[in-house]
Amino acid sequence: MKTYTNGIVGTTSDLQLFISRPDRDLDYLPSEEITSTSERSSDLLFIRYLMADKNSSGLSAAIAKSEGDSQSDGPLGLARLEGDLFGLRTAIESEKEMPQVDAAELKAKEVGKIEFRYFDGIDWQETWDSTALNQLPKAIEIVLTLRRVPSDSASEDDDQVDPYAAPDSTHRMVVPIPVCEPFVTGEML
Repeated sequence: MKTYTNGIVGTTSDLQLFISRPDRDLDYLPSEEITSTSERSSDLLFIRYLMADKNSSGLSAAIAKSEGDSQSDGPLGLARLEGDLFGLRTAIESEKEMPQVDAAELKAKEVGKIEFRYFDGIDWQETWDSTALNQLPKAIEIVLTLRRVPSDSASEDDDQVDPYAAPDSTHRMVVPIPVCEPFVTGEML
């Protein structure tokens, strides 16, 4: 993403939402005074979901490294990045990784994999860009693979599997995006 867009931009492993949500205290700063992505200059927010993965590259690997987890390799879990649209857009456009990493938080270590698909009303799509398509998807499919999270007390040399631990499981949820059609009066026709 290099420029502002609206709505939803996504791939099978990365979901970016551009939303409008007022600050509860209506506490806003002028855009030139913003020093971190947690400060707000408007109602516009950028929210992103992706896996924090040490074996990946880019932002995903940077988030995983910032967590400092002792796990050797692979995905650490589901990360959520949220912040002021202006601040994060500036960081993304200038390709600065640290403000994005600072805005990210590891939300679910038990998530081993996440996949998104986007329903256009007829077929499921692997990617979506609301600006290019000039519409939101009708629904978003989210498939989560949940895994056992190794406990901190477990030794790395311990290869014994806990017989009572639940196996990995896959869960699918389809989230409808209710958007009404534009109102057209008889006079406009």
